Amino acid sequence: MRKPTMFRKALTVALIMAVGSFYSLVTTSALAQTAAKSAGELSVTGSVTINGTPAISGATVFSESKIKTSRNGMATVNLGKLGRVQLGPESEMTLSFVDGRVGGNLSSGRAVVSAPAGVAINVATAEGIATADGKNASTLTVDVTCGNTRVAASRSDAKVSSGSKVEYVAAGSEVSVGTQGAPKCARLSTANQASGLSPGAIAALIIAGVGGAVAGIVAASQSDNVTPSSIVVSGFRP
Repeated sequence: MRKPTMFRKALTVALIMAVGSFYSLVTTSALAQTAAKSAGELSVTGSVTINGTPAISGATVFSESKIKTSRNGMATVNLGKLGRVQLGPESEMTLSFVDGRVGGNLSSGRAVVSAPAGVAINVATAEGIATADGKNASTLTVDVTCGNTRVAASRSDAKVSSGSKVEYVAAGSEVSVGTQGAPKCARLSTANQASGLSPGAIAALIIAGVGGAVAGIVAASQSDNVTPSSIVVSGFRP
């Protein structure tokens, strides 16, 4: 009678150890997956919320987080090797990012999504989906403030799918899908080109403009019919 009792005890101990080992493996695997989850760092100007909670610069942003900016607010989410997402004032976007893809769902305002080569961009709106395949580094500006969806591409080509219709966006141009509600909206590509000028380029333009003005004064002052005192530059008399 004693041997069966010892056998049952040994079996019980073995089962407990087996269950404990399995639980440890499952817990370790879950912790590893949590640690490996992609995350970004938030930088804010003005009033910004994450999932309805006021946010500050340095906050951690995970995929499926909803970022919302106020009228005076702007937000930038740095995603490391995946790229960056920038939101303008009065914008709302649910971010989505995993290895090899970045984007989300833009419900209001404007978003600028930049990604290096090897990372695709996918931004959905009420009217369609803007995508860049990731073969090259790319930047997409997606704007829904005018009531429709406008997409400008820079650095590489992109496309916008709306139902069965597909619009291709060459680098440096923009397309629109849907019905525009606002009477006047500035072109996205113009804004992008202006923001992309380096300080050196801006300084060169200023110098060229000043030089042109001076040359015009000198040429005009040498005319028989125009005196230097009658020349007006930028509304001011010399």
